[in-house]
Amino acid sequence: MLFVSKLNESEFKSPFAFGLARQFHGMWAMLMQGIEKIPDGEWHHGRDKWFYSLRVYHIIETSEFYARDTHEGMQWGKRLGKVNWWEEMSHEEAAKLVPKKEVIKYMGEMKRRITKQLKAFSDEDLVKTDDFHWFSGIYEKYIYLLRHNSYHIGELTYALHTLECERIEWG
Repeated sequence: MLFVSKLNESEFKSPFAFGLARQFHGMWAMLMQGIEKIPDGEWHHGRDKWFYSLRVYHIIETSEFYARDTHEGMQWGKRLGKVNWWEEMSHEEAAKLVPKKEVIKYMGEMKRRITKQLKAFSDEDLVKTDDFHWFSGIYEKYIYLLRHNSYHIGELTYALHTLECERIEWG
């Protein structure tokens, strides 16, 4: 599988950051399964504001958001032409927006970025705060991101089940 990889603990400054990286790698592996297991004809399954492809994109884009030092200046939907998540769209509109190949590329970028960041964090760095003032520190921000992504991977798993596809396995 493309996103399952071994991590070398000696490359990390902090055992806590290493633990976070391991959990993120498991999350990326599960998300990749969600991409692989959905038939191409169902990639844009959904309606109104919920489409499988857009949910996958949302997981990755939110990872980009929280991997930043500030909540300001994020260009949401920039890879999709400024998608507004809160507006309803048709199946046809969703199908034009999110090609699987681009989503996989974006996910790889975010996996590498977050792993690189985590390798650089010391224990002291993880308890520092950044411009995401609603978190007690960077460590909590990354825990929150894991919870957020897990929630949406659960939605993908349910969609796969509903479509009678093979479900995502624990990673």
